[in-house]
Amino acid sequence: MRIRVVGQAGEPVFPFGTDGPWVKFKSNLINEKDVLITQKFGEKIDLLICHGYSKDAISEARKSKVPKNKMVLVLWEPPIIHPKLHSDKYLSNFGHIYAPSKEWAKKHNAVYFNWPTGKIKSKLEVSDFKTRQNNAVIIQRNKVNFLKDENYSLRRIVLFKSLRLKYPITLYGSGWEKLPSRQMIKAFVNLIINFKHGVSKNAVKHTKTQYPYYRGEPKNKFTTLKKYKISVVIENHNSYISEKIFDSLNSGCITIYVGPNLVDYGLNKNMAIQSDADANSILLSLEKIMKLKNKKLLEIHKMQSYYMKKVAKNWNSEIVLKNLAKSIRSEIEK
Repeated sequence: MRIRVVGQAGEPVFPFGTDGPWVKFKSNLINEKDVLITQKFGEKIDLLICHGYSKDAISEARKSKVPKNKMVLVLWEPPIIHPKLHSDKYLSNFGHIYAPSKEWAKKHNAVYFNWPTGKIKSKLEVSDFKTRQNNAVIIQRNKVNFLKDENYSLRRIVLFKSLRLKYPITLYGSGWEKLPSRQMIKAFVNLIINFKHGVSKNAVKHTKTQYPYYRGEPKNKFTTLKKYKISVVIENHNSYISEKIFDSLNSGCITIYVGPNLVDYGLNKNMAIQSDADANSILLSLEKIMKLKNKKLLEIHKMQSYYMKKVAKNWNSEIVLKNLAKSIRSEIEK
C-alpha cells in the first residue's frame, strides 16, 4: 500500500523522527511491502492516516479513490481548540476514528486510547522533597480562546487570585510577557466561525496584566518542577487527560489537578488532588496543602506516586503508540 500519514498541523509528511515512541508507531504501522509517501499532496495513495485537519489530504484521497475503510483519523485536539476537526462534515470522511478522550470517543463513535506519556524517570529522595520551595508552580504557555469551557482563562484567574496567598503561585511558560495580537485575532476569528459553541465570559480576563511571579520559559520542565513541592495542573479542556498530570507526578510534585474525573479513565482518585474547574476551589485545595507539615506532605506524595506507578505502563508513550499503530493496521486489513 501507498500510505500517507498527515501531521497534527496538517503537514503532508508526519515528523516521525529517527528515535523515540513515534518510531515504534511507524514500525508497527508500515510493513516491508508498504510505501510511505513523503512528497507533497497530489500523489496516488491507498491509505490515509490523519493526525489533524487537512482538506488537501481529503482531496488527495478522493482523487485516489481511497475507500472509507482506508481513511483513518486520530483526534489530538479538543473541540474548543479545533472545532473543524470535530465537525460532522470532516469526520464523515473517515471509516476509523481514534481519540485520547472518552468523551470524544463516545460522541464520534471512535476508539479510545490513553494519551501517550513519558517513562517514570527516577525515585524521589525524601531529603530532596524537604528542600523544595513551599509555593506551588504552574508551567504553561499563555493562550487565549473565546469558546465556552476553555481553561486558558481559568489559569490566569487562579494565578492572580493566588496573589492573596502567603506564597503565590510561581509561573513559567511562554507568551506571558505580552500576549501576541495575532493570537487574539486568530481566537476571535475562531469564535465568529464557531459562535454556536458558546462564548467564554472570562476569555480576556488578565490578558493585559503582567503576573509578578512570572519566571520566564523553563529550560527543562522536569528540572523546574523538581524545585517545588506542589504543582497545579489545569488541562486546556476538561474532556481529556494529557501528559501534564504525569509530568507533574513524575517530577515528585504533589499535584492539584483540573480535568476529567480520574476514575473514569481507570486512575485512582488519590493519584492527584482533583479540583473543580473553579478558581476558588483550586485555591482552597492549595491553601490546605500549604498548611500541612512536611511529614504529611510526604505521605500525600508517596500515595500519589504509588498510584501513578501502578498505571504508568498503560500510559507509556512507546506502548500506547505501538498499540495504536497495531490497532489501526488490524482495522484496515479487515
